Amino acid sequence: MKKWRCTICGYIHEGDTPPEKCPVCGAGSEKFVLEEQETAAAQVGPITRNRADVLVVGSGAAAFAAAITATKNGASVIMLEKADAVGGTTSRSGGGFWIPLNQWQKQAGYEDNREDALRYMARYSYPHLYNPNAQRYGIPQHEFELLEAHVDNGHRMVFDFDEWGALHSIMEINWTGKGQVDYQDHLPENKGIRGRSVYPRDEQGKMVVSGAELIRQLEAWARAHNVDIITQAEVSEILQDDKGRVNGLKAIIGGETHTFHANKGVVFGSGGYSHNAEYMLQFQRGPHYGGCSVPTNTGDFIRMGGAIGARIGNTAGAFRAQSMIESYLQNPGGSSNVFYLPGDSMILVNKYGKRVVDEKRNYTDRTMVHFVWDALRAEWTNMLTFMLFDERTANLWQGWPPFPLSGQTMPYLISASTLQELEKEIAQRLEKLAPFTGAFSLAPNFGKNLQETFQRFNQFAKTGVDEDFHRGETDYDREWTTFPPSLPGAEWPPKDSKNYTMYPLREEGPYYAIILAAGTLDTNGGPVINKNAQVLGWNNQPIEGLYGAGNCIASPTANAYWGGGSTIGPGLTFGYIAGNHITKK
Repeated sequence: MKKWRCTICGYIHEGDTPPEKCPVCGAGSEKFVLEEQETAAAQVGPITRNRADVLVVGSGAAAFAAAITATKNGASVIMLEKADAVGGTTSRSGGGFWIPLNQWQKQAGYEDNREDALRYMARYSYPHLYNPNAQRYGIPQHEFELLEAHVDNGHRMVFDFDEWGALHSIMEINWTGKGQVDYQDHLPENKGIRGRSVYPRDEQGKMVVSGAELIRQLEAWARAHNVDIITQAEVSEILQDDKGRVNGLKAIIGGETHTFHANKGVVFGSGGYSHNAEYMLQFQRGPHYGGCSVPTNTGDFIRMGGAIGARIGNTAGAFRAQSMIESYLQNPGGSSNVFYLPGDSMILVNKYGKRVVDEKRNYTDRTMVHFVWDALRAEWTNMLTFMLFDERTANLWQGWPPFPLSGQTMPYLISASTLQELEKEIAQRLEKLAPFTGAFSLAPNFGKNLQETFQRFNQFAKTGVDEDFHRGETDYDREWTTFPPSLPGAEWPPKDSKNYTMYPLREEGPYYAIILAAGTLDTNGGPVINKNAQVLGWNNQPIEGLYGAGNCIASPTANAYWGGGSTIGPGLTFGYIAGNHITKK
């Protein structure tokens, strides 16, 4: 029997297909992802061999890319997956991957070029180093070579995988009928280039927004080409020969330790450390509460790679999205992220009742506002923020996460008939959360400031100009995070709207609030790799036979999110690079 998880509320449905609607939150079938494969497939099968040319750790996008490429190049491959089902965090994602210069982009007539892509990536990932007139745009050679590797190999990977039948893809077309822009499309280095976001396509040639579909295609190809996939195999140690070359792994399977040998080497695609509380405390720049990564992501490669001398980098990095703290506390292993803040009559305020960001910014950059430090009060000013919206937005965008369907209530939803009562309800909810938040509470002037914020935002909505945070001034704001209502037949945008990302909040309630904290899609720090996906030692020389890709390594993106699919895109690309290099192709 298959298990399907609702990405909105975490409800698990058992059956061959997902339900038409979630019985808890009302989300449609498209919001369900395959949580586990059929029970028979999830069980540990007989270990038919313990030696292969290539050993791959993990079974997400990066791991499968390495396994498939190595297999295509004639190598034998064994994959070792810690969980009882394949897919990793990729299976919980939307399934998109960010690839400059891809063939679908070209076919659609969108112009892209290598230097534009590199310039944008350098500016976004390393803004403190960026110099448009300097060699490598001011970026150190090692970091710049990783950017080049993605630009030069990503589009080849997409082409090859499509040709091989391993992953059929298509360029994303958004609700306006255009290819998507990148997440910082307004930067002069970006030039508003469209079409770099790619998704899986089904047999009918239609785009499928589903990480489960991406994994399904990759897994099907791998199994059809004799890749051994062993689940419930927790890799515990990296083995080396007397010359230091990585030549195997130890893994705990069914309570027993097994040794696996690699003729050519080992590739790690084992995910980040989002579910390692100690690492999150020691490495991250501020408090995080949940996210969407799978519970098996505990940073194993940092420990094992470090044990044999791997250089560790970008440990404070992560791909981020705001998280519903109450959903996280209720189900720590589930998905609690809020990627987009839908609606137009909606604002985000902090403990002082003040807006802190353009609510339509992308999830990674928007989440960074949670790490503002108050030097006088010695606290994270925006550790928790409050998404406020009115009945109009709740009705028009009902069923779109995190809004419930009309008439339904969710545990994380706070409601009241007036702003004054809403303040009291939020305060009471924070009291319940106090043991988990250092007794974080509203400031005494929250209510007064909220009234002023309310009126100021409404004035901006009427004029169409957000004088504080410039909401709605970019194509990203207008096309990615502001989209037509989910309510059938709704007239939108309003005819009198001068900026459809904003609409005045109603002067009368009811009003609603959701408490948000920082969360991760997953962390992206770990062993440092070079342009060949080889893991480097502290002497900056490759550890022979050891490769890495995906969220378990020091990501080539640094702390940026270039566009839709910036997690999976580099993961697939560097898995592809690893698979080629380890087989010397």
